Amino acid sequence: MIKYETISFLNGKLTLFKQNDQIVCVSLADDGVSEFLNDFPEYELEQQVLPETSLFRAYAAGEKIDFSRIKIGYLKSTAFQREVWQALNTCHELLTYEQFAKKINHPTAVRAVATAIGKNPIPIINACHHILPKSGGVGKYRYGTDIKKKLLVLENLLEK
Repeated sequence: MIKYETISFLNGKLTLFKQNDQIVCVSLADDGVSEFLNDFPEYELEQQVLPETSLFRAYAAGEKIDFSRIKIGYLKSTAFQREVWQALNTCHELLTYEQFAKKINHPTAVRAVATAIGKNPIPIINACHHILPKSGGVGKYRYGTDIKKKLLVLENLLEK
């Protein structure tokens, strides 16, 4: 059973999914439950108040939050994806995909690293929004470039 809670977040919504004591998914979709069930149809969901949502409310209010203290887990992934996602969890700076691939000792696997980043099921906690294209700008983001910019501004990594 996966427990979930949806809250208002940065003029949109955030849905947090938890199994046992681990966060397993964060969705910024308008309908996070549908998105989750699309990716993980084999799981049953139960709506519940999750204490971790208070951290996301504080984060949206501009407080600096140490998300590394949240226990996370992955419902499905390859060993390579887990490696990339765990490295995102400790990424506190802006890097290009190439710089990030080098940092995690996969300098020749930039495309594979980028693909894994794009499939990150735990955005914000695993800071995929910190990875930018070397061509400039903020690049693509599953939930749109506007939300990616808002996250970076919140963390003082991008000017308004």
